[in-house]
Amino acid sequence: MLDWCPILENNLFNEFGKAGVDEDIEKVKPLIEEIIAQQKVVTDRELKVRLEDTFFPWVVGRALIAMEKEGIVRRVGYAGRRMKGIPESFFTLSHFKYSEIVGIIMEKRDVSRDINAILTRRSPAGEHAEELFRKAFESLNFKIHKRDASEFRGRSVKGVKGKEPPNLDFIVERDGVVYGVDIKNWIRYEYETRSDVIFKVNLALQLKIVPFIIARYVDKDTLYREIICKGGICYRYKTLLIPPSFDSLAMKAVRILGYPVLATDWLPKFKVDWIKKLHEGFLSRKC
Repeated sequence: MLDWCPILENNLFNEFGKAGVDEDIEKVKPLIEEIIAQQKVVTDRELKVRLEDTFFPWVVGRALIAMEKEGIVRRVGYAGRRMKGIPESFFTLSHFKYSEIVGIIMEKRDVSRDINAILTRRSPAGEHAEELFRKAFESLNFKIHKRDASEFRGRSVKGVKGKEPPNLDFIVERDGVVYGVDIKNWIRYEYETRSDVIFKVNLALQLKIVPFIIARYVDKDTLYREIICKGGICYRYKTLLIPPSFDSLAMKAVRILGYPVLATDWLPKFKVDWIKKLHEGFLSRKC
């Protein structure tokens, strides 16, 4: 663990104070209104992803609820069965007529359903992302010690008796540094989701190796407090990675939902280079 942590000393990203949250809610409201005016109708998740570079997802969610109470936006639905993985509600500006937006609702519903389908259950998108990063590590001359690792060099993670122990996606090594790598190829990210990251960091620490979280998105506070300040590194690669066979879905998700999605069978060079830069940065940090 680092002896000094700037996030704790300067409190740069403390979004938990009520005054800070209230201020951010007011700041994001006009941006939400602008996006809905452009799109005519949006999902809760869509707004959070579109604004995630600037505002925490839970701040966007609270602002949306406040705007609904204020009558700026209204919640709308659609006819038919509600299935798992499909947004139950959509949001539009109060002056839009339902007849103007029903076609957009159905389009966004279908794309949301299809994206969620490849991110759940066996998660072909999750497995694909792991494979892409495995190839990237190998191309950078990292040694891959293990996959789905729950023990390393005589140390084991803590688990529940009678159940499979929790694990890390990879244990890799280069230049004498051993990393416990876990990949989070997710689109959904909420305040509660941070616990998944914290849990994986703790697994690596139990094995006495460096936590390396590779995630499409991690909020700044968690990145600093729970990863960097615990001696780890994090690559926020921003783009949801899916198999090339879903190329048409990727294009729809970008166009209709504003999701950053890439259908590929190899990580772009600049993303591979970021892994190398993070490793080199960690080496310099150790000096």
